[in-house]
Amino acid sequence: MSQSAAEWVERQEPGSSTGVAIGAWRRYRSIEGPLQSALLSLYILVAVLPALLVMEEYLDPHPNALAHRMVHHYHLNAPTASLINSVLGEGHAHELGSALLAIASALFFGLSFGRVLQLVYARSWKVELPTRQTDLVLYAVVLLSVLGLILLLLVQLTELRGAPAWTGYALDIGWVALLVLFFVWAPLLLTHKLIKRRDLLPGAALTALGLALLMIVSSHVMQFWVDLYARDYGGLGVVLAIYFWIAFSSGLIVAAASLSPALADRRDLRGGQSRRPAA
Repeated sequence: MSQSAAEWVERQEPGSSTGVAIGAWRRYRSIEGPLQSALLSLYILVAVLPALLVMEEYLDPHPNALAHRMVHHYHLNAPTASLINSVLGEGHAHELGSALLAIASALFFGLSFGRVLQLVYARSWKVELPTRQTDLVLYAVVLLSVLGLILLLLVQLTELRGAPAWTGYALDIGWVALLVLFFVWAPLLLTHKLIKRRDLLPGAALTALGLALLMIVSSHVMQFWVDLYARDYGGLGVVLAIYFWIAFSSGLIVAAASLSPALADRRDLRGGQSRRPAA
């Protein structure tokens, strides 16, 4: 960064919109945002996705239900649909084996999902966390909560198939509210309540709205996105396309966590309170 640019940055008031953006960027860099986003994405892919397949396998009696649902929802072409079925098709021939594999993946990789979330929020807010063996329990609780939300969504999609449109709209609002609650509760739990709820609320709201927006965008572009990757890379392209959408979601979570302290700084400055230490 040139000296003139650095001087311009230092002149920005922390309570201004520009100052908030600069503060968020500094915290994002300090926590190594791209690395944390990549780690979250990896743990979701190797721990949460297998569990998703197993839950769908037990909820829906039709073979390859998840793959068929994805093909229908995103209007994928025939060659891509075939690849989706080969990648995500779970069948029902090895239910016990797939369940055990999902459990092993969740235990081995899933606990690290909670650990990364803990690091992201703790470093963003500059809080020193005590070293506790019970943190493993907290990671497990967060992982089970994520799996519980996924199970609830699958049950909703299975049981409310063909329901009136207004039901879906009402449930969408409910899901946004539920995600807001989750992204307030999970960081609060993982940081041992060293961050205030009201400080976490803006970031949680941004995360929930951002994830909802990603879902809306995906309904329009996923068809072209998956078809593009599948045409060039075959089955591997399907995995890459899914992974990149997971990465977008993970990046949003990390970015919102970096923005929350800057927003809290602005609120405190406007209220006459002392400023938090900058990253």
